[in-house]
Amino acid sequence: MYEYHEILGSEKPIYRTKPPGLKTISEIPSGEFLIGYEIVGYLEYEENGKKLYEPLYAIVRDES
Repeated sequence: MYEYHEILGSEKPIYRTKPPGLKTISEIPSGEFLIGYEIVGYLEYEENGKKLYEPLYAIVRDES
């Protein structure tokens, strides 16, 4: 999990609810992480009164 200043300038979108099709690291089966998942955004949530940001991943396919 990251604080806002750690993701500032990343240009990736911040979501308050997780969009369909995107996964958190805990939702990616072990062994599949290296198959082409890439951070495509961040999920904002609050923990102990502090806003935190969890990376959201999607499979990025090489179309070349």
